[in-house]
Amino acid sequence: MVCVIASENIADLRHNLQVFMITGSAVSVHKSRVAARRLRVFLKGMKTWILAETYKPLAVNLKLAMTILHPVRQHDVVMDWLEAAGVETRDRQQDRAAMVREARTQVSDAGLIGFVDDFAKQMQAGDWRRRDTEVLDQPCLCILPGIIDQSVQNLYRAGSLDRGFETTGDYHTFRKDLKRLRYWLEFTRSLFARKDIAPWRKTCKLLQSTLGTINDLDEARMTGHGMLVSAGEWGPRRSAAVDLAISLSDTLNLLPRFWR
Repeated sequence: MVCVIASENIADLRHNLQVFMITGSAVSVHKSRVAARRLRVFLKGMKTWILAETYKPLAVNLKLAMTILHPVRQHDVVMDWLEAAGVETRDRQQDRAAMVREARTQVSDAGLIGFVDDFAKQMQAGDWRRRDTEVLDQPCLCILPGIIDQSVQNLYRAGSLDRGFETTGDYHTFRKDLKRLRYWLEFTRSLFARKDIAPWRKTCKLLQSTLGTINDLDEARMTGHGMLVSAGEWGPRRSAAVDLAISLSDTLNLLPRFWR
């Protein structure tokens, strides 16, 4: 099961990186970053059992993939908000083309697609494991519930969300921890009864989407979209999203820990 989780996400990353290198599409940028993030979450959850000399280069290269694609992704988010507000974006399209060319060069120079292929071979060969990791040969329910439990503890280590967050930094850690929890719930969905895991997956997805909306609005403001603010859209939309995020966070924290 562990290798299956890794292999599926490695294949997803490879496919989307290849699509990006050919088309430079916004979808391929987003999906490549999501696939890389999911693999980083997988690695962090499995760190106890992965050789240090294997873990570090994997983590570094996955982070590099996300870093290279980040400027293009942020530009795409900005474009979406501007177009939704009826703002002309023709000049920004030219900027995006230059950013895509630069990102393609960096992906190629870093050999990221070759790295992904090597990652897949390592997982299949099994030479990434530390000694004394026989627990990985046991049914997945021996280790995965503990990973999920730790993910929930990390999410609420500083308490629930409150209405005090005014900037991206105020909820950034919570948002990252939420993504990690959601990915592990997705990785393990076939191991648990649907009636138990479905409320967690649904609430995590809605909460992540809501926090993503808040983040996009904050990015829009920070990158100079005064038009969104002056049109009266930014404040009310962010306030409504914050209220929804807090409600969903409270709901998630009250759901039964079915994996225990």
